[in-house]
Amino acid sequence: MSTKDRIKESIMTLLAILLLASTITFLGANVFKSPQRAKIIQLNNSWTISNADSSYTADDLSTVNTGVINKGETLTISHDLHDYNIFPASINFKTILSSVNVYLDDTLIYSFGDSYVENNQMLPKIQHFVALPKDYPGKTLSIEITGQENNAFSGLSDVILGNQEDLARFFPQKNRLPLCIGVFLVYFGFVLMIASPFFSLGNNPDYSIALSGLVSTLMGAYILAFNDLFWMFTDQPAFYTFIEYFSLYTIPAAILAYLTAAKQIPNRKIGTALWIINLGFSVITTFLHVLNIIHICHFVSVLHLIALTEGLFVIVSLIITMIRRHKANATLRQSLSTAILILGLILFLVCSIIDIIKYNIVKFAAGEAATNIDFMTVGSLIFIFSLVMNYFFHCIEYISESDIQQKLEGLAYTDSLTGLANRSKCELSLAELSGDYTIISIDLDYLKYTNDNYGHIVGDKLLSGFASILTNSFTDAYLIGRMGGDEFIAILPFVDESRTERELACFTDLMKYRNTLETNIKYSASYGTATSKDKAVAKNLTAQNVYLLADTRMYQMKKSHHRQSLGRLYNDLIGNMEKEGGEDNEK
Repeated sequence: MSTKDRIKESIMTLLAILLLASTITFLGANVFKSPQRAKIIQLNNSWTISNADSSYTADDLSTVNTGVINKGETLTISHDLHDYNIFPASINFKTILSSVNVYLDDTLIYSFGDSYVENNQMLPKIQHFVALPKDYPGKTLSIEITGQENNAFSGLSDVILGNQEDLARFFPQKNRLPLCIGVFLVYFGFVLMIASPFFSLGNNPDYSIALSGLVSTLMGAYILAFNDLFWMFTDQPAFYTFIEYFSLYTIPAAILAYLTAAKQIPNRKIGTALWIINLGFSVITTFLHVLNIIHICHFVSVLHLIALTEGLFVIVSLIITMIRRHKANATLRQSLSTAILILGLILFLVCSIIDIIKYNIVKFAAGEAATNIDFMTVGSLIFIFSLVMNYFFHCIEYISESDIQQKLEGLAYTDSLTGLANRSKCELSLAELSGDYTIISIDLDYLKYTNDNYGHIVGDKLLSGFASILTNSFTDAYLIGRMGGDEFIAILPFVDESRTERELACFTDLMKYRNTLETNIKYSASYGTATSKDKAVAKNLTAQNVYLLADTRMYQMKKSHHRQSLGRLYNDLIGNMEKEGGEDNEK
């Protein structure tokens, strides 16, 4: 590749990255925010926090350190509502793995989770939208949150008051960037998986495109589920809470499967074993959850440990792969494709590690409700883009290698003088032949005579001209080749006697026409035909036997031509002798 092409390729890659980043950023910008019907109020101040041991007042709800709430522990928060001049009014807040009761003074106005508790099911992570009655001003709002899992939650989410329509719009608007990235990744992943069957067909199936689509879909689903954005599409909080955990547990297996399929891990057996183990972890945790044995939420810490350990292994493996390619004199494009993948994966892992550390710190310090995965969201987009770029470069490499392979096969399987298939290619084609076919064995006449009398240059001209006649005569042939010397073969992909005769007649006419244009060259040939339906080979039908039958019939015609040639030679000798005798008598 020239320096100019390298610069052009690098610029196009950079422009593609900038275009994607600009598009996602633009879609996530505040310019698309919808106008509000009324103001939205964050009720963060003057809350009374009560649990079994104590009660205290919090100046800022978002900074309250509640500690980790376990199964059966209840936390109650209370706030006096004022007249905010918002009608009808609703409140919005989030709970994690907990049941909820909402009271206005002593009147229960909302309850969630009782059916889950009765059936011993996992309580979902959910955004609550609670409508307030018209007479809410001056009353005390109390929210009773009871943990239903060990390590259920820590900290409290913001409680927001406003018009319900505004609240429904406000929530996705403040999560616009995760929404755009999540939807893009899911949609893009589905497109890749739909297209993947076309790449999985053939002698060398490529499953990496399907696996990269799976990785993209899982990452997008996790981003949407973690940010509670699935409620825009379905009113099934248990479903998208399960999707959050399932996608998180399956992402490592999908990434390892992709890297193994794309041959980016040096030791394929280790890569295969790791992704199978990760897949088993995902399947087992899902199985335990569905059967209500152990809820899926209890394996997050195990997943964090697995992800960190395998992340380091993958980075080292990719670096080893890049070094080996460099030592093997890999092209710049191959090095660049691996470097892009390594960079994307490292950035994704760094972003994920930051969010994992931040999650564990915040959960046990400030509170889990305040956590986010902003770094992982951006890292996921970068990683998916690196996967696509890596695959793009590998496609270019594959096309280049295929082109080189075709050229090498052309040299290996092509007769250099005639441009027809050589003996090796002909024998290979005969071995692979099946179905209905007709084989024509052809022997070029007068080649030795031409070489002996006019030289090998004229003989080579006879061979190349004869090859041209064959190509123009049998235009629909499966194969036209030179078996060696003056022996040729044509394989027709049908059994049709009249059609074969027409093509042989065309062949004969072309030889006669070319003879009128030449002086020292005479085109003449003997041929024999046989088909896959010939009774003579019915008991042992192979393409080789059909060819031998056609060759035998060709020699029958050759003997006839030989007798005719001897007859013409005898007549010419007698004529010359008579002519010489007459001249002597005249003397």
